[in-house]
Amino acid sequence: MKKNLLRLAFLIVLAMTSAVKAQDSGAYRRIYAISAPYLTITDDISFEALHCFWNGACDTLDGTDGIADILISEEEFPAVKEIFGEEPAKNHIQSLSKTNLYTDFNLANAWMIIPFEDIEPRRKIITIDGADVLYNKFDPDTWPLTAVIGEISEDTDITALPVSNRDASKLTNLVLTGVTAMVRGTASYMDLDPLYPASLIREPLIDADILHINNEVPFYERCNIQEHYNGLVFCSKPSYMALLEDIGTDVLELDGDHFGDHGDEPVYQTLDIYDEAGIPYYGGGHNKQEAQQPLLMSHNGNRFAFLGCNGKELGYATASDERPGAVHCDMNLLKQQIRELRKQGIIPIVTFQHLEVFQVRAIDEVREDFEGVRDAGAVIISGSQSHIPMEFDVSSTNFIHYGLGNLFFDQAFFLPETAEAFIDRHVFYDGRYLNTELLTIRFTNNALSHYMDPADRAQLLNRIFKISEVEGLSE
Repeated sequence: MKKNLLRLAFLIVLAMTSAVKAQDSGAYRRIYAISAPYLTITDDISFEALHCFWNGACDTLDGTDGIADILISEEEFPAVKEIFGEEPAKNHIQSLSKTNLYTDFNLANAWMIIPFEDIEPRRKIITIDGADVLYNKFDPDTWPLTAVIGEISEDTDITALPVSNRDASKLTNLVLTGVTAMVRGTASYMDLDPLYPASLIREPLIDADILHINNEVPFYERCNIQEHYNGLVFCSKPSYMALLEDIGTDVLELDGDHFGDHGDEPVYQTLDIYDEAGIPYYGGGHNKQEAQQPLLMSHNGNRFAFLGCNGKELGYATASDERPGAVHCDMNLLKQQIRELRKQGIIPIVTFQHLEVFQVRAIDEVREDFEGVRDAGAVIISGSQSHIPMEFDVSSTNFIHYGLGNLFFDQAFFLPETAEAFIDRHVFYDGRYLNTELLTIRFTNNALSHYMDPADRAQLLNRIFKISEVEGLSE
């Protein structure tokens, strides 16, 4: 034991000495990323393949459908060259001035190696050997696209050098999900194991800095799931709350169609359960005034406001001045709130329970409301109502996703598309919207889903990408 303590003390002193040497040298680390057009199917490449492409030994990057070259700005080129330790093959790697690099043509068509601070929403970030520079568990000490800037000696501990352009204390991963309704077939599995539905998709959910769940159904102590099969009147057993707690739910959306299915008593019971668990909610509440209030949250210096409402006919939203439930959309109020939040430097996240269609393209009534709040200043606009994955629009400042599909609901065999869904991981850095990563899941039964294999994922992305828009870059 004593020897172990002495060794630990020695390692601490050695690390502190190396850090001092590194800081005294004035050197620092600079993190780079590979970006591609957002509507790119490829998600990941190996650093070995990238190096092979760099030196010209490989004509294409594995799995990238014949990418001809990679662009780098002239300003960053010397540092990137040092990463690979050799001159690039001229026919594969091009160096352009920063002005010429970020043209609409290049943004829409070319792959690039860019510094972390140049990441933007309209460009997809490609992972390297599974490592993701956008992920909140990213390890800069093992990231291959790292340049050392400044003079260092042979004995310098590079991992002790500070990272200049990626500060983990300014990063937020915010995960939005689609429909949760722990009823019918899903509930029958949960009676055996309440945690079963998330058992294969749990890690990215629990890793989120802020995890949003849209639970459409009230908890009710007298809930009998057998009654659900006789009509669309739903409730969940209070024991199912264990699932939402296990995945680390941070915020709950309550503007769902079925929140008032059993009257006021279960709504009050549900709100008490959420309050006891310490999980805040929006879009529904004890009355209309509470339900309409923006829910403010902060993480790593990024300030958010969650707003939500039900855009269907009034019968689905029971919240009034005197009654609890989901709140109906007051679009004028919602837009006014968004504008006021933006003036305060707060990032508005708007989620809708809106008209349901079993098609990829959004209908005009839905599009009007989603685009309306975007134009008012909402940064992320997400459709919580859809039971299938739908199209999205991405710009340099915001992201609209018209529908994500089911997270926990028993429609695996209703349609081929209801067996698929998105989980959206939105990334924010230093007060600005940085990027969105699309996670994809497939259901294998009425409760259990898993992350898609590459073939299924490519098929889904191809279908959605065909009609989705990237501002200024789509054909």
